[in-house]
Amino acid sequence: MTADDAPRGPVFWIGNALGMGLVAFGVYGLLVHSAQTVPLNWLTFVIGSVVLHDVVWAPAVGLASLVLVRVVPPRVRPTLQGTLLVTVAVLLVATPVLTGRGRNPNNPSILPGDYGPDTLKVLAAVWVGGLLVAVLRWRREPTATDPPAAPQLPPARNGW
Repeated sequence: MTADDAPRGPVFWIGNALGMGLVAFGVYGLLVHSAQTVPLNWLTFVIGSVVLHDVVWAPAVGLASLVLVRVVPPRVRPTLQGTLLVTVAVLLVATPVLTGRGRNPNNPSILPGDYGPDTLKVLAAVWVGGLLVAVLRWRREPTATDPPAAPQLPPARNGW
């Protein structure tokens, strides 16, 4: 990004100010109600999320993308990418209930269900739909708008 491409203008700065105001309001509420919100837990969660993203998630996505481009045919690649994206979103949303975060033995009406089987049903529906679309895309004739095939790597020399 060059200096000419940098965001600017009144909409950008107003949006930026509003967003920072919302962040400040959230941090203020976190600190004012610290007995209920336990700021140290939030700080641990935020730092842990950043480390998890940078050490585990980003390399895994990079590796999966590399494999996906090399192995999956171009016509079905967008469908598989979309299915994987929805799978990750479902798992991220379901993680708190799957791990029982917030469950309280004094109040059995909080998270009363067994959410594992329901999450598996949702993921099964996502994958059946994704595979159905992939089969339909595979069976049709290629078009000019299909993604290009993976580039061929030159042969390795001297072990590299």
